Amino acid sequence: MWGASRVSAGLGALLFAGACLTACTVTPESASPTGTPLAEPTDMPALPTGAAEPFNVPAFDGPQPLPVVNGTTYVLNNANPGASDFQTVEYTVPPGWETGDVYIGKDLGEPGEVAISFWTPSGVYPDPCRRTTDLSPIDLADHTHADGHLVLMSYPQIGLSAQNGRAATEARSVIIDDPSEDEGTIALRLELTVPEDLDIASCDEGAYVAWPATHAGAQPQDNHVAGQTDIIYQVDVDLGPLIIDASFRPGSPRESVEELYAVLGSIVMDRY
Repeated sequence: MWGASRVSAGLGALLFAGACLTACTVTPESASPTGTPLAEPTDMPALPTGAAEPFNVPAFDGPQPLPVVNGTTYVLNNANPGASDFQTVEYTVPPGWETGDVYIGKDLGEPGEVAISFWTPSGVYPDPCRRTTDLSPIDLADHTHADGHLVLMSYPQIGLSAQNGRAATEARSVIIDDPSEDEGTIALRLELTVPEDLDIASCDEGAYVAWPATHAGAQPQDNHVAGQTDIIYQVDVDLGPLIIDASFRPGSPRESVEELYAVLGSIVMDRY
């Protein structure tokens, strides 16, 4: 990463709506919208019966991101090792990006927002608009560690790819740089959209929530507008996957979206 400075912080600043990564102030105008937090069930959601035969998820064949230029690199420690087993996650952001309580991005809370956030949920809501306490298992919940660079999994229609009303791309395998793994760490990648004609104010508590917070009372994943696109990485680590959500809105400038792709491409895991 070119010209990058390095900052260390706890992953809890992102996962649990804790402190900012650096000394910063988040004003109401720049903060992301927040719905009413829902308590998270303590049990892992049960997988459906009748598993399909395991299958290889093809490698991602889309364009590769450009490097972040003159960025700042953050190294975050895993503050929730009981949910997802890794040591640190590192990423680099370009000049002009900001850190909120949960979301990191550019033009946070504005029509042109791009944002990235890190999560360790036990499951996801089957319907982000009409939510219950029954969670769906995460897409990567049932899989094995196959040799090579492809995710091997069953159940193609659970989790985020099956959320009600959302259009999802076919999942793909990607490799994230990892100094503790010779061949890197595998992640499941998919893109989701929020329905363009959805009136989010009509949803429960006036919020569209993809998954609950890791701890009851913390902010859930509620940063959505109609027509938004979310690029989801489900990183294949022990216990539960680390979920990386990179989102952009219908009004996000192309330059900002390209910066978002670059931030995704800068991520480095350290599992051990």
